[in-house]
This record gives sequence, structure tokens and C-alpha cells, in this order.
Amino acid sequence: MLTQPQVEQFQRDGFLKGSRVLSDEEIALLQAETLRVIDQREDASVKQPVMVHNFTGDPERAVWQIVNICEASPPFMELVLNKTVAEEIAQLTDANEIRLWHDQIQYKPASKGGVNHWHQDSPYWATLEPKDQQVTAWVALDDVDEENGCMRMVPGSHLWGNHIGFLEAVPSYDEMPTEFEGHSVNVKSCPVKKGEVHYHHALTWHGSGANLSGRPRRAVALHYMTDKTVFHQDGEHPMKQFVTTADGETITGEHFPVIWTK
Repeated sequence: MLTQPQVEQFQRDGFLKGSRVLSDEEIALLQAETLRVIDQREDASVKQPVMVHNFTGDPERAVWQIVNICEASPPFMELVLNKTVAEEIAQLTDANEIRLWHDQIQYKPASKGGVNHWHQDSPYWATLEPKDQQVTAWVALDDVDEENGCMRMVPGSHLWGNHIGFLEAVPSYDEMPTEFEGHSVNVKSCPVKKGEVHYHHALTWHGSGANLSGRPRRAVALHYMTDKTVFHQDGEHPMKQFVTTADGETITGEHFPVIWTK
């Protein structure tokens, strides 16, 4: 469980490093499952996630993205339902119920992992409203630091609203301005040890650098939504195909399992 000062820190900064939530044995299994799912992405005889691709399109600067690996890998489904993560997400949101929106692997191979440019999460989730009712639990499967592409975050940016257009227009990952609409932009590096969880609000500005080290950088982002999150039918997202609730209603269904309830 998180302490009250930790909850207050998350509310102020929009992110917080939690504790270790995986054993060495669990980490090794999830590392192997990540590579297996990528290797078997064209094998119709095995269960597939919603999406597997290198979103940079450049094999020399790859960032492998897997959406909903939990549907192709029982060990990842166990992580989605992790009791510590569920309870701490509930503390951070003060919600009556927490559901999975989806999970997402981001794997940057050793020596040639690409950049994930500055962004906010929820503006890309066009099927969800409002944009401030989602929190991500980011679990490192390798030790992640500046050398192999750890996340950087901007404290307090989750309080500034939806500014995805501004972030997409930042010329490069290393050219973040120091001021935005009267706000001081202080970029903070967020290293995470393997097996540890790092939480961030869905509107927090964040990105991650290239992996030029000789070590892999595997991590899974578990995106959760509160009971105040509703379906916006005009939006598009790979998970929309699984939504069965009506426009404006709370998203439910087998693809969006409850992980915590009061």
C-alpha cells in the first residue's frame, strides 16, 4: 500500500515510483514471453494479442509495441490482476472500481532501440472520456535507466490539460522547451529497476530516449480506467472493436476486466 505522502506526491507531480511487484522468477518468465509473442506474431496457430509491430518502422531504431499481450500470455494476465498494483491504482484514483483499458509492451532492443517522443497517453485514447480518469502502472522487465531509454516526465503537467498538439510539434526528443504557457517545464528522469512499478497519470507529459546500450529495455504499461471513464463512440482505437457498451456508458465486458472494486 502507498502512504498518504506518496499519494499526495502523485497528485502534485502526476507520477510516482512504487515498489517491486515481481519476483526474479516472474520477471524471467515475462521477459521470455515478450520475445516469444514477437517471434510468433505471424503464427496463426497460437493466440495473438491485439497488435504487434515495430512502431518506428526502422529496424535499426526499433520500438516493439504489443497491445494486450495479456490476451496471448497467461503470465501477463496474472500481472494485470496483480493485487498490489490494483490496490495502489485504487489509492491514486479514489475510484469505486478499476478496470483494465489495455496493456502495452514497449521493447527497445539492445544497441538499436528507438525514441518514444513526448506525448500524453489519454489524447490517443479517443474512445475514452473524460481524459483525466486513467492511470498507468509501468512495470520494468529490465533495469531501465538513461543509457537504455528510461522515461522522462514533466512534474505537474497532468494539471495543464490536453496539449498533445504542442508535444507532437516539439522538434526532437531532446528539444523540450523550458516554459509552456507560464508553466516551468522541468524534465525529470525516471529510472526503474526490473520488477518495480512506476505510476503516471494519463495526462502527464512523458517520453523516453533511445537505447544505445548493450542491454535490452523491456517494460509493460498497464493502462487502467476508473468507473467514471465512459465510451466515446466517435473516437477510434484498436480496442474499440471489443467495446459493447453504448455511447456515454461505463466501459465493461470481458476484454476490460475489473481489477479492484470497493
